[in-house]
Amino acid sequence: MAVRVLIPLADGFEELEAISIIDVLRRVGCEVILASLKASLEVCSQGKVKIIADKSIFEIQADFLDAVVFPGGWEGMQNLANSESLKHILQILHSKDKVIAAICAAPLALFKMGILENKRFTCYPGIEEMITNNHYQTTSNVVEDGNIITSRGPATALEFAFALAEKLVGLEKTQEIKKGMLAL
Repeated sequence: MAVRVLIPLADGFEELEAISIIDVLRRVGCEVILASLKASLEVCSQGKVKIIADKSIFEIQADFLDAVVFPGGWEGMQNLANSESLKHILQILHSKDKVIAAICAAPLALFKMGILENKRFTCYPGIEEMITNNHYQTTSNVVEDGNIITSRGPATALEFAFALAEKLVGLEKTQEIKKGMLAL
């Protein structure tokens, strides 16, 4: 059975981050489920790229998920943080120690949902000032603390996606895909 990963897409998401993560996780064999935070499946990125999600967040059942990954983007992060449906899913996954990941501005959404307390994390520079947590890391592009994985921004999206892939499906399959993508 494939590892099931939810990627919630909110209007204003950062397209490079979202697409990089979707691409790598699908290449390693994960079942990636794109969920719109609204009834409509069409979601528009910060750069006006339109994506058609697989489902609405209202159709997602947390019990069938192994991980959730938040792409960044300032407007997208605000929309993620304000979704009560997504917060409910996240709390269930967190209580089961499932992988929860966020990149760029999105760690702020994790913080607002009560997920980032006392965890080491990284994010887009300046966002950490809005997060009341003294465990901000500046020396790594990707920071893992238990079931929480965070990253800095668009230029770190592939590194983040490969770290997620390794966590979810293992080093061997991730290395195979990295080699095929000329990342090794």
